[in-house]
Amino acid sequence: MIKLIVSDLDGTLLQKGHHIHDRDRQAINEALGRGLDVCFASGRMYPEIRHVMNELGLQVHAVSQNGAYVHTSEGERIVANTFDTGLIRELAIAAEGWPLVTVMCAPEHYVLTELNESNAHIQANLLAPLHVMPHAVEALGGELLCGKITYLGDIDRLRMLQKQLLDVYGERIDAYIADVDCLDVMPRHVSKGTGLQALLSYLNLSPEEMLCIGDSFNDVAMFAETPHSFAIAASHPDLKARASHEAQGVADAIAWALQANAERLSRKDGGA
Repeated sequence: MIKLIVSDLDGTLLQKGHHIHDRDRQAINEALGRGLDVCFASGRMYPEIRHVMNELGLQVHAVSQNGAYVHTSEGERIVANTFDTGLIRELAIAAEGWPLVTVMCAPEHYVLTELNESNAHIQANLLAPLHVMPHAVEALGGELLCGKITYLGDIDRLRMLQKQLLDVYGERIDAYIADVDCLDVMPRHVSKGTGLQALLSYLNLSPEEMLCIGDSFNDVAMFAETPHSFAIAASHPDLKARASHEAQGVADAIAWALQANAERLSRKDGGA
């Protein structure tokens, strides 16, 4: 039986302008009404996931910042991962001289060393506060703890930076393109997959009792955690190849889960 539905946010549940389709809203409520648990797993921060919960009028589990933090539906934090101080300070200056924006991700707010015409546009997509800290690099590891660092800009330059970072720090980080203008870098072995492992343990569920759906390469790690993985049909072909199924949206994946549960119950009743 599938007992936990896990959905990515941006590009999966959240559409442009932070819009949520009515079908997806209804499907999530139906899953909860049928006794299933729901989790939102995102590269976004926990306050941003809380914003989506409030929009839907729900309390669900949350895997935030690509697995750096995990919260239960009651708001209890059961996982917190941050970068080693020396490593995050090197990563914070790794894109100096590049026409890219470096965003340091604290547990509940984003950090820039300065706000100017070249980076002010990023505020429009944020659902958590953006703080300006000129001394941010020096504060890393002390006043400022980071579980994720993000670089924003032209995709070709991001791919170049990704290769450079993996060449230098590949045994200590994971780096993947999370959006058309976004490179996310995480501590090695911290991912949506490891976050969901912790949540499954907390809920006493098996991987077979979880279904997940996503649309980007930061979702690959969670696809690997369950046989019931769904990629959004509009996703990159390489991503879809890593999932077990495709779906047009969250509602379709949930419908599949509910049907699978109904068929399993029918078989069980028929064999009784």
